[in-house]
This record gives sequence, structure tokens and C-alpha cells, in this order.
Amino acid sequence: MAQVGGGPDPLRAVADAARETAARLRGSSPDGRAHARLRQVRRSLTAADDGSPVVLRRNAALLEVADAALAMSTAADIAVRGRAADVSPSGPFWYARMRAPQLWWRRLSGHVGGRSVFFQNAVRISLALAAARLIAGIDTLPHGFWVLLATLTLTRTTVRETRATERRALTGTLVGALVAAALLAVAGTDIEVYAVALPPLMLLTFTLGPVKGVGWAQALFTVVVSLVFAQLAPATWQLAEFRLLDVLTGSAIGAVFGLLAWPRGAHDELRRSVAELLRTAAEIVVATTAQITAGGRRVPLATAPGHRSLQHALVMAESAYAQYQSEPAGPTPPSAAQDWQAALIAGHHTLWGADRLLVPPEPLVVPPLGRQAAESVILTGDRVAASMLLTSARTDPTGDTAQAPAPHHSSMLSTALADDPPGAPRVYYATVSWLAALSTDLARLDGDGDGGTGANPSAATGSDSAAST
Repeated sequence: MAQVGGGPDPLRAVADAARETAARLRGSSPDGRAHARLRQVRRSLTAADDGSPVVLRRNAALLEVADAALAMSTAADIAVRGRAADVSPSGPFWYARMRAPQLWWRRLSGHVGGRSVFFQNAVRISLALAAARLIAGIDTLPHGFWVLLATLTLTRTTVRETRATERRALTGTLVGALVAAALLAVAGTDIEVYAVALPPLMLLTFTLGPVKGVGWAQALFTVVVSLVFAQLAPATWQLAEFRLLDVLTGSAIGAVFGLLAWPRGAHDELRRSVAELLRTAAEIVVATTAQITAGGRRVPLATAPGHRSLQHALVMAESAYAQYQSEPAGPTPPSAAQDWQAALIAGHHTLWGADRLLVPPEPLVVPPLGRQAAESVILTGDRVAASMLLTSARTDPTGDTAQAPAPHHSSMLSTALADDPPGAPRVYYATVSWLAALSTDLARLDGDGDGGTGANPSAATGSDSAAST
């Protein structure tokens, strides 16, 4: 591997940074020299604007690898050192330097809307708790707060999971009620028996409950609360009956609101948010390629077109994906051909790649691309954006996915790329490398085994072009 501008070997710098990151995560305190060297290599790759097409193509691929390694190293530094980490306030880790109230406000304002799974969960549980409080107050149920507690703890994000949870919880509550009723009937008003039995029972409850599941937890907790209330006031076996009635009422309320409010959990919302993410990414691809071909003044404070909208779409998709992963698969699990994480990676690659191309470390004026290079970049960007829109149409649950044609990412990219334009600058190869990486992400999302490698090898970003030089 040739060195860049007389500097260190890029891949060796990446390997050193990876070892330094591993040492930091193991608890060591490395000096950060490998991270600094990798930053220097990245600057060298960015500044190198001359050379043969093979060299420029290799540098574009190496820049992708260096950026990924820097992101990994910075993320590990933030995880270990927090706000003391060396993070740029305008980079992808902008949040590491913000105050907690600012982050809270961004999260609150970003998740106010029906398309946020956090908002959906908050609305669902709020309405269920309000109904539980109303019913407990109107019917004057004894120990009515148990109704609210059962609603809060047994309601899940999908109606299927709520039904399964409540079935186990009611079975456990019934068993616990029978045991508690027997203890209350035998011990009567002998408080000393309850006082002696309560500590080991509480230890058993809070030890086994989280491990054995909701059925065991409800059974043991029913016995615990019965012994607690028996010490506060004279109690009979009917206390266990009230506990069972309250849990039954609370679980019924949770089931009703789980059925009425977003009963499928994050399943549909994930598809919808991924479709919106791809639509927004397609807009940014088109806007970025247009701005690159036109040239003009670049300043560090500027952001790529649509930066905030894509950032918000990523947050919505990531939160939906996180909830989706926490929900059990239904009777018909989703197709393994759809890699949702590949969609999130494509969104991040779109955001970071556009920023890398359009937001330099210092002000400069970029000349417009030549006619042939501009036509190639515009055509390639349009093909990648069209591929994103096709995948979005097939993903969106509100659209007619049966009518949306399956995108052929490799052929779309290869037909868009011609031979290397003569005299094309570094930004041309960096842009085409970015677009080829996006095409690979989309191919993974749709389960295309080709992975986008069928594109013109002159635009490929893979390790082959980097390792062969």
C-alpha cells in the first residue's frame, strides 16, 4: 500500500486506531496518538487532489474507511470519558458537547407527533391510566391503586404481547391469591407471623420475580402485599380476592387500550419511518450532487441540504427499530430478506457523506465540475435516489407495495456510470464512492446478494480497489 503524500500508511493508521479503541474499551488509558495520526491521514486524503484516476479512486475508498474508523474511535472515547472526550461540536457527535437541558428539549420537540413510537407509547399508557383511575374511583374498588399498578405494569406495546403477558400475570395472581387467602385464614390477626414471614418473602419476590417472569412476579407480589396490609389493619381472606379483582380490572383496561391505540406496536411504524427516511435521503442525494456539480463557496458552519430533516428521520427510524427489536415476533415473522439495520446505515451514510462533501474544515471556493464529470455525477445521483424511492415505495405500509417494482441497485448504478471523465478532480471520485456505498446499503436492505458490487469497477468503493494499489 502506497503512502499518501509521504504520510503514514492509511490502512496501518486505521489498524492502529482500532487497537487503541479496543484498549480504551478494555479499561486502559491510551494517549490518543493513533487517533491523531488517523485524523492527519484523513486530512491528507482530503487534500490530495492530483494523481491518476486509480490513485484518486483509491483515496476516495480509503477516506470512507478512515471516516468509519474515526467514528468508531470517537464513539468509544465518548462512551468512556463522556464530556471530556475530544469531540468536534459540528461533527456527527454534536450532541456530546450540548448541555442536558438542550438535549432534553431536542428529544421532547422531536418526538411530539403521532409518528414517534415514544409518543404513541405515552399516549397509550396515559389514556389507560386515566381510564383505570376513573373506574377505580367510580366503582370505589378496595385498594383501587392496584388497578393503576396492574395497568401500568401489564400493558405492552402490541396487543398480542399484552394478551400473552396478562394471561401469565392473571394465572400468577390467581395462584398468589389462593396462597395469600390460605395464610390469612390460618394466621388470622397474628401480626407476628406476618412480620416474621415478610422479609424472606420479599427477598424471594424481588430475586425470583425478574428472573422467572411476570407470572412468578405477580404470584409472589400478591402474597407480599397481602402480608403487608394484614399488618396495617385487620384483614381476611377477602383481601386476596380484592387483589385478584383489581389486577383483572387493570389488565382488562390495558388490553382495551392496547387494542385501540397502535395495536401492532412498532411493526407498521418501522416500515413507515424507514420509507420516510429513504425518501428524505433521496432528496439529499439529489441536492448534494447538484451542489457539488455547481461548485461555489463552502464554509464550515454550513450543513448539507436537508440535514435536520434527515437527522430527524433517522431518530424516528432508530427509535422504531429499537422498539421493534424488543417486541416478540408474531406468528408470521418478517422476511429475513429485509435488513432494517441496513436502512439505518444508509441514512447515516447519506448524512455523513453529504456533510463530508459539502462541509469543509475551513472556508474555500470549489470550482464546478467539468461537463462530462458533472453529467456522470448527476446521472449517478439520480439513479441512486430513484433506487431509494423504489425501495421506499415497497417498504411504506400505506402504499401499494405490490405495484412498486423491485429496484436493481447494481444495474442502476452500473448503467449510470461511464468511463472516468478525463481530468476529473478528487471531489468527483469522492462523490461517486459515496454513491456506490449507498447503493451497496440499499442492496443489503432488499436482500440483494450482489450487494451493489456489479457496478462499474471504476466507481467501486470496496477494499479491492484500495488493496490492489
